[in-house]
Amino acid sequence: MDTDALSCQWCVENVKVLAMQILAQLCESFTLACGRIRSARRVSFKDKESVYIGREPGITYVIKRGYVRLVYVQPDGRPWTRMVFGKGALFGDLPFRPAAFLSEEQAVSTGASCVWEIEREELERHAEANADFQLLLLKTVSSQFQFLDRRIQWQLISPLRNRVAMALADLLCFAGGRCGHGHLVDVRLTHAEFSQFVVAARPAVSEILKEFKATGIIDYTRSYLCLLDLEALHAIAELAQK
Repeated sequence: MDTDALSCQWCVENVKVLAMQILAQLCESFTLACGRIRSARRVSFKDKESVYIGREPGITYVIKRGYVRLVYVQPDGRPWTRMVFGKGALFGDLPFRPAAFLSEEQAVSTGASCVWEIEREELERHAEANADFQLLLLKTVSSQFQFLDRRIQWQLISPLRNRVAMALADLLCFAGGRCGHGHLVDVRLTHAEFSQFVVAARPAVSEILKEFKATGIIDYTRSYLCLLDLEALHAIAELAQK
């Protein structure tokens, strides 16, 4: 096994607790199964294209490829990123829960992406009639709840510097692999979007990112983010021993 492969294996084994991404085997099986539902309609989006502005009742979305960012617009007009979802994740009007409608929620593609758009009621009927699909749905929703709970915890109780480190480590779960000298993150977020993700002012977040870059923990440009020193990042995030 070559050095890059060993490094990728180390990454997978050591960031399990950070997982914001649904396991590859599960999301592959789930997205394939969703595509077989009669009302499933495949829709593609360009980078930063709106999936919806205001959650539409009765429609569930499942990510087939790429990433989608859920943005909540506060009453004062300021946006904050509630979550970044990758392949296999559900969003929109979720099945088997009380009806909810958030007119302030927006879903925006991050990079080129593709989703299944499915009628919620038909998805529910399909799950009730198909035990295998029901299990896939349960496992997928359980995975999402775990990383949503984790995000709420670090978002509410962690100092900003720790929060930035945690967010960077979490985004590694969407990594595109090794890039020669570090771990490339293929989720494309601007500084403003990343600041929304950690719920902080952009100037403060930019200063922390500059510090991490200057000390060799990360490297980045306008369209590129690479994590160079995972141990240092974990230590700042206070997750190295957890």
